[in-house]
Amino acid sequence: MEWGPLYLAAGVTSVRDCGNEFDFITAVRDAIRDGTGLGPRILMAGVVDGAGPLSLGIQRVDNPEQAREWVQRYHAAGFAQMKIYSSMTRDNVAAVAREAHALGMTVTGHIPEGMTLREGIDAGMDQVNHISYVLEAMLLDGALPPLTQRLARSQARASVDANSERAQDTVRLLKDHNIVIDPTVALFELQSASSSKPYSSFEPGVTRVAPELGVVFAPPAQSPSDPMLALRDGIVKKELEIIGLLHKAGVTIVAGTDQAVPGFSLYRELELYVQAGFTPMEAIQAATVVPARVLGRDQDLGTVQVGKVADLIVLGKNPVESIHNIRSVEKVVVGGALYDSGPLWRSVGFKD
Repeated sequence: MEWGPLYLAAGVTSVRDCGNEFDFITAVRDAIRDGTGLGPRILMAGVVDGAGPLSLGIQRVDNPEQAREWVQRYHAAGFAQMKIYSSMTRDNVAAVAREAHALGMTVTGHIPEGMTLREGIDAGMDQVNHISYVLEAMLLDGALPPLTQRLARSQARASVDANSERAQDTVRLLKDHNIVIDPTVALFELQSASSSKPYSSFEPGVTRVAPELGVVFAPPAQSPSDPMLALRDGIVKKELEIIGLLHKAGVTIVAGTDQAVPGFSLYRELELYVQAGFTPMEAIQAATVVPARVLGRDQDLGTVQVGKVADLIVLGKNPVESIHNIRSVEKVVVGGALYDSGPLWRSVGFKD
């Protein structure tokens, strides 16, 4: 959250954090809450992972005792959710979910490597981060190559048939279990950039980032003839098709960005939802009232109503007429405090 002021500049008044270390993110949350730091309100999911080649962080859960320990510690610190990462086993996911549910928390995260979407749901997961796991669930049993075979794995994802019985079964599974999907499709779109398709061609925000990030979003050196790039383009198109399918079926979708372009990728996420078939208002709701409801905060957040926390944004253009107008934020009110976007952008080295 070193970019806290720019999230406010972009009109983001609350964020869900799904992957930071315990001591860091609680300190940032407390600084913002207590007025010694500037940034959006932080709602947190406590990340845990098992020992393995894909392990994230230091919060290890390799047995039920560690599951109870970490869930209780996160709960005591005010976390709303638990976040599963990629090296967890099915039994340990289930142990985390049991303890979390007993304490009134929900469980989100990755589908660990070697598990299926159905197994994650059966183990107690309430939500899934990343639309890629839904694509993988729509493949025929055993059709997903191992993670080390990147090209073959990408080819499998791009081959998903949204009209297949397997795909329809997956949609029903998500709908029947009230599973919430956080697609982060803007993140996957960034991976499709090449020397002939620079980041700025679809995400203009990269031209405004601070110098430290300018290096990250310089035009990629990858050749457009790289077979992985063509596949990534196809995968993004497939992901949008599946997002539209889920939305039409009534599966709950919340807007998330992961590690993309701070501040701007939320705009792009909503633009992509409209490409997938959302109305502009439905896309906006996926970043406001829907996540507030999913996180149990709709009594005080998510809509502008008497009695709720005073959060709102002022835009120069109407985003209901065109979702691209969501990028025209001029002022933001968070907790009743009014800020101009321009000075906030400049305070962290971004161009306004």
